[in-house]
Amino acid sequence: MRWQAPALGLAAATLYWITGPTGPGTDAFVPLADAILHGHLWIEPRPWMELVPTADPQRWYVPFAPAPVLTLLPLVAVVPDLASNAMASLLGGANVALVYLLLRAWGCSLRTTLWLTVAFALTVHWWVAGMAGTHHYAQVCGVFFLLGALNLAIRGRWPVAAGLLLGLAAASRLPMGLALPALLALYGWRPRAEHLQLLAGVLVPALLVVGYNLVRFGDPLQFGYALIPSSGGPITGEWWYANGIESLSYVPRSLYWMLLAGYSTASTGASVTMTAPFLFWAIEARGRMAAVLGVSVVLVMLPDLAHGAWGFAQFGYRFILDAVPLLLLLIGSAYRAGPSVSLRLAILASIAAYAVGMGIILLAHG
Repeated sequence: MRWQAPALGLAAATLYWITGPTGPGTDAFVPLADAILHGHLWIEPRPWMELVPTADPQRWYVPFAPAPVLTLLPLVAVVPDLASNAMASLLGGANVALVYLLLRAWGCSLRTTLWLTVAFALTVHWWVAGMAGTHHYAQVCGVFFLLGALNLAIRGRWPVAAGLLLGLAAASRLPMGLALPALLALYGWRPRAEHLQLLAGVLVPALLVVGYNLVRFGDPLQFGYALIPSSGGPITGEWWYANGIESLSYVPRSLYWMLLAGYSTASTGASVTMTAPFLFWAIEARGRMAAVLGVSVVLVMLPDLAHGAWGFAQFGYRFILDAVPLLLLLIGSAYRAGPSVSLRLAILASIAAYAVGMGIILLAHG
């Protein structure tokens, strides 16, 4: 049924557009795309955004991995003041369609595919794709590129393109690059030409990002995040970065927010346990590929868990989205023939949690 993937994607894109902010001005990637079209990498100051100052007070750098800009260049060339969630909604809908195609290629039944696709569309991805903004749009882009890479790898096609997409996923959200073991395994267990081609594809975005950082800061690994000003000093002076931007000492705190946190009036989210419990059914997967996927999930989530911040304003724990494509493969491998009663109940509970949460948020914002 070829119509189902685009139909689900269109429905999701419409929902994300309706429930998200429609005004311009909250996404740093839009002005960065406009700047690149005008031949430079700096943007003019916007006090409400996280930016890095330069010697010129009218020139600031965007301190985030740059690949999301590539998705905006064609539209910004026509609409320089693009609404913040326009592309987030469109790419979000594309992500839903890609999940459907991924699960079908993975050998999942139509029932399993539909249940998991709807669960993806109406839980943590709903918040991120609907709310847009710089941080959220980067995640939507990362998921888009990672799903594209996984769709190619599962089908055993075009490993260079799959590597390129994985590199772009990492150039949107750095932790997603650690899904590499899963991609390598999907192309085969023994060393082969496809593995080298995959790695060659990954190298292209990596070199471009290195050049991007060198031009701006003279350091291939410096994105500028630690240079963001805050409270009269760099952002590293904030209490949640007491041990630097990344530290294993933050893992217990992040695990609390991921697994145990309840609903909060401070808009700092709620745990996966409260908002997307169906993801825990991934532990039912068995076999060698499940082990590789599980290791890849841990690798992807480790930088997120070791990050000083835990997502702040959000509904649910948005960082989990970095690993959700892999978690869906794990769930799909355990329930290829059809979802169990317990999995269906967990999905319904997850969707209900997000429907209520998003409803409250929309009412609060008029």
